[in-house]
Amino acid sequence: PILIIESNGDAKIDLWCRTISARVEVSESAIKFEADPLPQELPEMQSAGQCTPERIQADEQMLAELVGMNGWRWEDGAILLLGPMTMTFRAATN
Repeated sequence: PILIIESNGDAKIDLWCRTISARVEVSESAIKFEADPLPQELPEMQSAGQCTPERIQADEQMLAELVGMNGWRWEDGAILLLGPMTMTFRAATN
């Protein structure tokens, strides 16, 4: 998954099968995600079989976990999102 947050709080979340828009509020150590619902339709540009039932379920789980995040911090060049679990995001290098 890829998470892009603009300076105005608009965000784009690329999951395994679907992409959603969100609003993100960030303060010194707190974060709050308000995400659009997952679209029912899968993108047309995907190849046949790319979105298995397991990947579709992973989209749902990842979105639920992101919405549950309530804190963040920098650590070793990565952003850690904190909540019921910890997620690590690194800057893209490609």
